[in-house]
Amino acid sequence: FSAKAGWFEAANGGTLFLDEVGELPAAIQVKLLRVLQEREVTRLGSRVPTPIDVRVIAATNVRLEEAVATGQFREDLYYRLRVVALELPALRERPGDILPLAHHFVDEYRRRLRYGEIVIEPAAERRLLGHPWPGNVRELENVIERQVVTVQRPVVQLEDLPSEGRTHDPVALRPKRERRRTVADDL
Repeated sequence: FSAKAGWFEAANGGTLFLDEVGELPAAIQVKLLRVLQEREVTRLGSRVPTPIDVRVIAATNVRLEEAVATGQFREDLYYRLRVVALELPALRERPGDILPLAHHFVDEYRRRLRYGEIVIEPAAERRLLGHPWPGNVRELENVIERQVVTVQRPVVQLEDLPSEGRTHDPVALRPKRERRRTVADDL
């Protein structure tokens, strides 16, 4: 039996991103706190700790202050993670990011699929700007990926995009969250 390096050990000397940290079960919160405090990990089946030097960036949709107040998130872990807090407003609150992100995703997916140049026509850009993006950047990325994969021409046109207010996604039927929060919002 040879234990493999876990995420923290693999990220040693670098950065580890923990998504949805507010959803961690209490037992995992304890382990995470211990790793962050002791700056060491012990591989499964070993008794020898391995020192680590890892910067942690964490994100969550959970309001951690409320989770701490209700006992759903450890207060000591909250303060251990809350070093630098960054607030990332919802995409609809920063419309200047919509088109640069859309063009980035077009380029990203066309490169992955080894397609030639793909552009977004102005009418399609206006539709993108007018959409409320309840799923934030992930929704925008999915819409663009869908277009690059399914549209058989080098121009994303207005009729290629979902109609105003609907994304052809079952996720769009779920209740809206106030906005995507990062752990940095609450940490």
